[in-house]
Amino acid sequence: MLHEVQAMNDAVTAGCVSAQKLPSRIPSPLQEYAEGRLEGQAGPAWLDGQGIDQACRAVHILGGLMTYGSAQRAAEMTEDMWDEAGRTGWPVVRDGEDAIREIISTQLLSAIKKNGHPSPRNAFGMLYGWLFASKLSKDPGPIRDIVRDVIVDNVPLVPGQMLLGKQITTPRFASITSIAKAEHLHSKTLTKILELAGVINETEPLKGAPNVVADYAKAKPLIERAKHATPVTRVPDMLSASRPLVAALIELGQLRRIQDHDELKSKVGKAIDGRSIDEVLKFIEGRFEVLDVIPVGHVHLAKAAEKTRVTLLAILELLFGQHLKNVYRLKDHHGFEAVMVSPTEIMKCIEDPPDNASDEIRFWMG
Repeated sequence: MLHEVQAMNDAVTAGCVSAQKLPSRIPSPLQEYAEGRLEGQAGPAWLDGQGIDQACRAVHILGGLMTYGSAQRAAEMTEDMWDEAGRTGWPVVRDGEDAIREIISTQLLSAIKKNGHPSPRNAFGMLYGWLFASKLSKDPGPIRDIVRDVIVDNVPLVPGQMLLGKQITTPRFASITSIAKAEHLHSKTLTKILELAGVINETEPLKGAPNVVADYAKAKPLIERAKHATPVTRVPDMLSASRPLVAALIELGQLRRIQDHDELKSKVGKAIDGRSIDEVLKFIEGRFEVLDVIPVGHVHLAKAAEKTRVTLLAILELLFGQHLKNVYRLKDHHGFEAVMVSPTEIMKCIEDPPDNASDEIRFWMG
């Protein structure tokens, strides 16, 4: 029995490592920060604005990504590796949100340049694994907002997609297919509009990502126009106006094309924004008195142009500029068919032009 106890004691002694044999380690800045915070000392503002566990975790995870790359798994990190990660991540996190955002953005853009497409999972490694974990039980803190913002600024998303606890209604980047689906447009129609506006070709640095819109905020107004696209051929009937009158309204800017572009390359681009048609009708119907019988001398716009030898464009400029005060609408008539003007009043405006009149009116030669 004595021999067994002695043998066991020798084995325990041999298996133990004395404190003197352990390598000494200088306390890391993160450790010093944590100890100081527990003692009530103030530290870097970004870190102090969250829980101490959130702050330390952010430093370690970001430092781990910076030190060991995106392929390193957090579960396979040793104590020494975590210590090194904390030391690496500290200077960045200490400097706050802008420094953190720059590191995360650089990590993502480097992955895009290398792989040709944006993948937060591949770019962020253990940072992605932490923030996107399905069983994330604790709030990770403000680093989640920074990562979300970086992804929104650089990665194509689906409109309405949930990203790190927040719905992204209008992403900066999105595939044509996903935008078309969300906006209830045909993808080919949307492609023509965005190509015409130069939105697709401005995608940087996502040239390798197929069918990506460079700036969804820039595309949104174009999409809204496309939803209200009205073929030019339908506009005369909608306004009860002649084709020359419609052409003059377009030139004057009262009717807006879907694409006001030097080279209209598609029928979609030449279509009229239906909202501008509504605005023109609202102006006509809301500005002028309706009469059963029009005063003597008042005529339709086309007849007024013929009598005065003033162009429809100039007359419309005076009309929409509200320089013509004696304009009436004929009861039970629609659009421009109802509008009656006085050639005499038009000539008075031509002879004594308003201050903001165009050169055509100011230098009218008769």
